[in-house]
Amino acid sequence: MKNMKHISVLSLICGAILFLSSCDWSQDVAPVPTFDGEANMTIAELLTYHTISSTNSFDSIPAGTIISGIVVSSDEHGNCYKYINIEDGTGGIQIKIDNSTLYHKYPVGQRVFIKCDGLVLGDYYKLPQLGMWENGSMQGIPSARTSKYIFCDGTPIDMEKDFEPLVLNSIPSANNIPATYYNRLVKLEGATFVEGGAATYCEPNASTSHDIKMSDGSTITMRTSNYADFINEMLPVGTGTVYGIMTRYNNYVQIVIRGLDDVQGFVAPQQMQTIFSVDYNTAFDNGWIHGYNWSVMSNSSFTGFYYNGSSSANGSWLISPPIDLSQAEDLKLSFSHRAPTGFNSQKMMCFYTPAYTGDVNTTLWIPFTLHAAEGVNTFVNEQFDLPEGAYSPTCRIAFKTMGENVQWAINNITITGLAK
Repeated sequence: MKNMKHISVLSLICGAILFLSSCDWSQDVAPVPTFDGEANMTIAELLTYHTISSTNSFDSIPAGTIISGIVVSSDEHGNCYKYINIEDGTGGIQIKIDNSTLYHKYPVGQRVFIKCDGLVLGDYYKLPQLGMWENGSMQGIPSARTSKYIFCDGTPIDMEKDFEPLVLNSIPSANNIPATYYNRLVKLEGATFVEGGAATYCEPNASTSHDIKMSDGSTITMRTSNYADFINEMLPVGTGTVYGIMTRYNNYVQIVIRGLDDVQGFVAPQQMQTIFSVDYNTAFDNGWIHGYNWSVMSNSSFTGFYYNGSSSANGSWLISPPIDLSQAEDLKLSFSHRAPTGFNSQKMMCFYTPAYTGDVNTTLWIPFTLHAAEGVNTFVNEQFDLPEGAYSPTCRIAFKTMGENVQWAINNITITGLAK
């Protein structure tokens, strides 16, 4: 009995080995799809067989026509419905399919061949489409019949490495865009959402349009379905890149993104911040250094620093407290001033210094060139870029008067910049 058990076990092992060795494991790997044929017409050539006109119109396609292209659309996130878009480098076309889950069968990057016999070419509000004409209108290819018309070939390409979208930096009007641009994957560079930070991608109960502004001021409408799975996300702030399918609705140029991965690199512009401003109510108590005849005036028409008097040979100075500008960039100094008796650049001057020594005569003062008003007693608004030398924790701004019978009013002193 013991020997019989050993023989039985040995027989099972040998049988298993024979079974495994006889298996053809290659049969467990799905074969790569291939198409036994080739395209005989480009998409651009196909588009010439239809004149864009109205919704309910179509044109026949020459018998035996075969086109080919790369799938660039995706319904994975619900924003493309019952169609795929393909393009071949000469143009793009939308293929209507009566199925709402297509991204598994026709993933982005998949090459497909389309046998056009039995299909017609038309447009939906001026957007070219390929489909079937039934019951007086364009219809999608029934899901059960797609294998008669659409053939996958090979595995999907790497879109980032092996595909170049159509790059746009400006949006012409719909009538100036070639028909071959539509239904293609485009890349909008320097794009800004007009409602960025203030609206979501889509309203919950209806498809929604949002404008995207390009760097040259031209705009394109982004159209989003309320069935998309990202409708509650906020539109990004700033400027970035938007990918999507270029479409058209009558005379409106539109883009349809496939998902949030199509919205990239948005960086909100830095906001200018007020680094320094003057509290005139307590100015002379907050570290300001001032010579004779300087005061703070506040009335119904003016609040600011005011000089009224005669200067000595060395002049009369008004010097700000130290201003820490070391943690900012793109600094700008602005203020307003007026001279009731007329402006004179030899009598009224403005400076900055990176470091005040405590003595006006030994301090390095760098001047700004002030401007005269167009008329006596008229305020002039000045703005100056502060040089790199001012970007210190001990920078000071100063005003100086010289000469006899000087009157000078200064207000709204502000330094703005971008915080580092």
